[in-house]
Amino acid sequence: MSPALRKIVLPVGTFLSFLLGWQLLSEALDVPVYLLPSPLDIYEGGGKLGPAILSNTLETLKTILLGFVCACVVGIPLGVVVSVNRTISEMIYPLIVFLNAIPIIAIAPILVVIFGTDMTTRLIIVTLTCFFPIMVNTAAGMMDTPKEMLDLARVAGASRMGEILSVRLPSAIPFIFSGLRIGVTVAVVGAVVAEFVNANKGLGFLVTSSTAQFAIPTATACVVILAVISVVLYEAVNWAHRAFFGWSIKTKAGE
Repeated sequence: MSPALRKIVLPVGTFLSFLLGWQLLSEALDVPVYLLPSPLDIYEGGGKLGPAILSNTLETLKTILLGFVCACVVGIPLGVVVSVNRTISEMIYPLIVFLNAIPIIAIAPILVVIFGTDMTTRLIIVTLTCFFPIMVNTAAGMMDTPKEMLDLARVAGASRMGEILSVRLPSAIPFIFSGLRIGVTVAVVGAVVAEFVNANKGLGFLVTSSTAQFAIPTATACVVILAVISVVLYEAVNWAHRAFFGWSIKTKAGE
């Protein structure tokens, strides 16, 4: 079996075995559906939503992607500034850490009161959720630039901006994408929290409404879809890293 095929067969086989074991165990123990639905129950619960499952999935996906883009637009430039300007770093970094320490689920209802019940509030919640890892990883990558590369740029007469664009940023690419991978997965969490407190559609809304009606298989089906979205977005960031910045990926010896 080739290494590429092995990376597909082993996880898929393990996952299918897990589902089979779960189904058999549910049937053997006769676990009530409202306590722990089996994989078939979850599939049937999702099917009961019909076309609504697609429209609500797209609504949640829109919230995730827009919030993630906003976090990138703010987080990456701010990470660059924080890493190259000590004064700004000392001024705003403690404040950013303090804001990140506030549980987003605790302030979500307050944000609804301040900003209203439209998409704006949901985007703010998602942006706040995934902004911090993107900013911190960008700053860490910028500060991790090898001293030899910086010395070479200065000897070549590079300006401050030229040093940032041609040396520090390229060197920070692996760190930035590490932050993006974390950010895009926690963006899913942020979107769900936002839909819990401020939405009349979306997967988060379906989870709360289905649970209120004790339709646990339907709610679990929505959770499974959220997990799939998280994995797909994570792999999409990996693909973008390989496709556009493959030169920045370190390979193992002999590969």
